[in-house]
Amino acid sequence: MILRARDKVLEILQTENACTAWYRTKDPDPAATFRTVTYALDRDGNAFVRKTQESGGIALIHNPYVASVLQGQGWNATVTINVNGAFFFPAANMLDDHSEGGPLTVEGTRLIQVGPYAGGTFRAQVLALLHEFGHVIDLLPEDHDDHDGKSRQNTFAVLRACRAEVESKERPRTFLVSR
Repeated sequence: MILRARDKVLEILQTENACTAWYRTKDPDPAATFRTVTYALDRDGNAFVRKTQESGGIALIHNPYVASVLQGQGWNATVTINVNGAFFFPAANMLDDHSEGGPLTVEGTRLIQVGPYAGGTFRAQVLALLHEFGHVIDLLPEDHDDHDGKSRQNTFAVLRACRAEVESKERPRTFLVSR
């Protein structure tokens, strides 16, 4: 799944389009830099959506993180993907973290997404890799510990530049079969 999404991002960054032009504002050859990115899996990543109560009774929903990378790492960066997040899954159990300090309670299942795309879908995976690559080349501001909605803002910045390419049809694959 990761390699399939990686191939699509590489295809996007190797062609002339608005998305590639946007990445070139920080990196003159984004495809070359992207080729050096490696991937790691976080098998212990958060698997739950957390619901917390703010003062005033406002409920905040925190989805499990999708992926992370060191800000501005550049060549040979490693993107860590949460195996329990929206890169692979469309839904997660929701835990209610009561503000009174009571026990956590499971409140059922909640759909999770990457931007407008359902978790676990090819478009969600491509968007997640483009988002993290924006951090690799320092095109997007840091959004670790996203309590202010910065990650969501960054995802939509990627979409403004890259939606057409994310939603374009995947190149047909040729399979060689031996008899």
